[in-house]
Amino acid sequence: MSPHSARNCLNNTVDFGHDGGVVRPDALRAMGVELMIHRATAGGHADVDYARRERVARAAGLKWGAYHYMKKRMSLEGQLGQFMNTVAATARRNGTTAYPLILVLDNEGADRVSWSELARAARIVQSRTGAWPLLYCSVPLRGMATFDQQCRELESLTADDRRVLRTCGLWIPRYGEQPGTHVHFSVPRVFGSWTFWQYCGDIGGRPKSPFFDPEFSGNVGAGFTRSGGGSSLRHFCDRSVFRGSHAAFERFCHEHASAVLLWR
Repeated sequence: MSPHSARNCLNNTVDFGHDGGVVRPDALRAMGVELMIHRATAGGHADVDYARRERVARAAGLKWGAYHYMKKRMSLEGQLGQFMNTVAATARRNGTTAYPLILVLDNEGADRVSWSELARAARIVQSRTGAWPLLYCSVPLRGMATFDQQCRELESLTADDRRVLRTCGLWIPRYGEQPGTHVHFSVPRVFGSWTFWQYCGDIGGRPKSPFFDPEFSGNVGAGFTRSGGGSSLRHFCDRSVFRGSHAAFERFCHEHASAVLLWR
């Protein structure tokens, strides 16, 4: 376990899945948001909010990312094929095939695939798009039911699997319970460190964040209005920081984004 600070990071990323609410990208951009990531598919199902939000986010000048929620009981090739087909079809309908986007693989909870299978999934994405996906992963923590299993998986990775995972980069969800600007958590050595840190999210219907500083609130005001749910979540969305300078952020986006027009 080591301390991680959100200070000196870029607080510029939000993410969404289907919620029936209203996202206002212009308002998010005015708050300093630069990258909006949205679920495109989960297992074999497409997200019904994805297409309309891609269109309005692009119009507002935001960078765009699409994520797929992994399902271990489904074929990797099948679910990833549907993911990329859904993203490509949406881009064609919205006229955005020439605009780069970042693809993300969401691997967590009981649905997670093994770390070696995640590396294989990343290769499948890269072989079609030409860019490595970002990996959103709940990493092993002591006390988790899968802690020992995940440690064994990480130790048995091949050298090439390790290279793939590190190249992709880690987006880690960690909310913690400590006040202040530091949270203690572990990052698998294969990654070196995290690239994005989702520091607040919706946990059990309540907003969760480790920080008391208003700068690190999930409340984005006019940027998002949820349909239904408690009042504490009405204007709340998942937020993340990028570890590095703005130049490093732009470099990461350039290296990990690809335009559908150029996909194989």
